[in-house]
Amino acid sequence: MAGAVKSNSTSQARIKAKDKTDIPKPQVNFKEKINNDPQPFLHKLKEKPYSLKPLSFQERDSHPYEFELENFTPDPIFLDVKNDIPLLPLSKTPLIMIDSTEGFEHLLQDLLLQTVIAVDLEHHDSRSYQGITCLMQISTGKSDYIVDTLKLWDQLQPLNQVFCNPKILKIFHAAENDVVWLQRDFGIYVVNLFDTCQAASLLGLKRKGLAFLLQHYCQICISKSYQRADWRIRPLSKEMLNYARGDTHYLIYIYERLKQDLNSGQFYGKLDGSSIRKEGKEGLLKKCHELKRSKASKTTANDTGVKRMLEVWKNSRSICLRRYKIPPKEKYLKSYNKLIEKDKNFNRQQLYALQELCAWRDRVARDEDESPNFVVPNYMLVTMTHHLPNNPQHLLRCCSYAPFVQQHLLHIHGIMLKARELDISSTTTKETRTTSETKEQYKKGRKRKSTFSFAETSQRLTKKRAIGDVSSIAKKSVLVTKTHRVELTNLACEKKSPATTRKEKPSQSQNM
Repeated sequence: MAGAVKSNSTSQARIKAKDKTDIPKPQVNFKEKINNDPQPFLHKLKEKPYSLKPLSFQERDSHPYEFELENFTPDPIFLDVKNDIPLLPLSKTPLIMIDSTEGFEHLLQDLLLQTVIAVDLEHHDSRSYQGITCLMQISTGKSDYIVDTLKLWDQLQPLNQVFCNPKILKIFHAAENDVVWLQRDFGIYVVNLFDTCQAASLLGLKRKGLAFLLQHYCQICISKSYQRADWRIRPLSKEMLNYARGDTHYLIYIYERLKQDLNSGQFYGKLDGSSIRKEGKEGLLKKCHELKRSKASKTTANDTGVKRMLEVWKNSRSICLRRYKIPPKEKYLKSYNKLIEKDKNFNRQQLYALQELCAWRDRVARDEDESPNFVVPNYMLVTMTHHLPNNPQHLLRCCSYAPFVQQHLLHIHGIMLKARELDISSTTTKETRTTSETKEQYKKGRKRKSTFSFAETSQRLTKKRAIGDVSSIAKKSVLVTKTHRVELTNLACEKKSPATTRKEKPSQSQNM
């Protein structure tokens, strides 16, 4: 997410060039092959450390730590507020690369001795359907670790001894994606999370990104040149390593500064502590007073500060309760809807072709473990849809470099021919409801509304000519009736398309 070192233009150009290289896909070497089938995601846990409820293998589609999270309250020691917080530069802490079993064992033993760690991930989703986690950065305040998750992919689940330990605080920034990526790739779950983005939101800061927090609290301006870097690249350059470690190196310091502001009254958000268990809130306040009396050397938060911090923990706990879900079979409809929103002038033939192309692209992406946009970019789909090439040679001209189009040329050509056989009519995107919209309305129990409106038609006719006598009124009535019949005829034609799609679905699923 963030970096601490700006790179020169030469380095940036080198990275951009590397981004375009055809790097071998690391997921082909994983022991457990990636499954992109549209089915419920089943947790990968082999054991459940720090469990309050035994691990169930009969309910593998549920969150295995839901009970523990629902009953979690942070230890009072995390509510202490430090006044003197050292801000160490990158040069003052060692960077340790973890890419071997021995190194991972060393990392695990060190993390088990900590009470607070900062965590971030680097992700890649261009050459993978669901995406893969390429790096894990962990900072302890004394050391910065970068874990090569691609090399240790099948060995990382023991980190649950740290990530599920309620006595060890895990600091993330904007953890919504990180939490589900850890579940999906490694079977790692998080208990006791403090999300600095949630704290920034509660404080009412004008921006909540990590780059802003680094500038606001650390006076560090970061480069964004590596945000879209290909983190599968090995070996990683010095600039990429510094960028990655910068995401976590300063995060513990920012966490302490955020707690200072939460405690000092620099608070502009709306506090809602209703979902924190009453006994947990009162118990923590009591324990804080006891700690204040017994340990004068420590500064504990005031009652209002405690409530604000608990609010951050409550919001962070909601993030921990998120569950990863494999994209459903209808995911392609999301791409289809976005494309027709951008282009309002598709006719009926083109709408059919575009929807079939989106469905085909999604199936191929799942089978080959590629992103849909890598299989065929959106602009190529739109180009094919607009031209509807009537022979394979013309079809290839629409796609300058698309190997998957060449591999499936006959199938795509069949879609073009079938689209051309449809009655083109005068229906465009502006007047046509998509299949997905219809499905969503039926799912929600709402009836489909006709796009025809007597009032709108009357207004259009009135603008074209004034009605001067009874005969013109009669003519207008006849015209409105005819217009309604044409509209209903178009709607009847539209209803045939979903039926055709349903008939083809079984053969599609067999190809997956």
